[in-house]
Amino acid sequence: MYNTITMNSAPDSTNPSSDVSPSQAGSKLLSRFVDIDALFTRPNHEQASSRQNPIPLERFQQLEQEIRNSPANSQPYVELGQIYINQERWNDAKRVLESGVQLCPECEPLVVMREDLLLHQASQSLHQAKTHLAQEPSEENKYNLELAEVNYANERIRVSRDRFGRHPDQKENLFNWAIGLRQLSRFEEAIQLLVKATEEPELRARASLQLGMCCTTLNRPLEALSAFRKASMFRAPPPEPKIRQRALELALDLAEEYSLIDSARFYAEQLLIDCDQTIRSIVQKRLSHLKSLDL
Repeated sequence: MYNTITMNSAPDSTNPSSDVSPSQAGSKLLSRFVDIDALFTRPNHEQASSRQNPIPLERFQQLEQEIRNSPANSQPYVELGQIYINQERWNDAKRVLESGVQLCPECEPLVVMREDLLLHQASQSLHQAKTHLAQEPSEENKYNLELAEVNYANERIRVSRDRFGRHPDQKENLFNWAIGLRQLSRFEEAIQLLVKATEEPELRARASLQLGMCCTTLNRPLEALSAFRKASMFRAPPPEPKIRQRALELALDLAEEYSLIDSARFYAEQLLIDCDQTIRSIVQKRLSHLKSLDL
């Protein structure tokens, strides 16, 4: 499964191994280079004293040299891209990874690193646009935020679609693909992917929740209620607590909106079983009101 990575100055120090998939290895390669001694070459101290010792090259310089000498070798691109990412040298990382993918398109860890980097940059641009708008509300900043949102959604769609094309067995990409489509209000396309994602046991609660949201937006309340009910009631595996609570909240809102009192009462009762304490009193009041409607 692929997740948009969080890039910072100190990611986990894990290395790809034979027991992980190539795609998983790609994201794991963004960990810090831990062999500090190997970052430098040592001068030859056995040279004649009359000869000046060579200036040692840092590891990234060595790798740049290796790439120039053997441009079809994927490993220097992977390691150098990792180093630049760790140093937050985003433009250098993008340059190296794009060159590597162009010359070594079959290297999955390299392809995944580039995809993760592009997603990260799009996410950072979106965050900056939100910050600018909060600091200075203006039509220009509002427009820039809308552009950043569209760009991030499109990047998410492209990456998820490409990954699913390479690994059709990894249904998580269907889910991420659908989220991008939903962010662009392409609800019918998102629904088609979410229906497929619900066939995967580990995804079906999350996919059903998103499916219900799409159907709600399209004014298909009965389909939405069915999806929310499934998202909250799956038994094997059971939904995550946050997924269950959110699905029940949305189902309760929808049932009340369409005056489906019995259904609304059922969802309120289910929500009270294990909802967050911050909303318990509100749910109790709503349930009391629904019960009073029988009088």
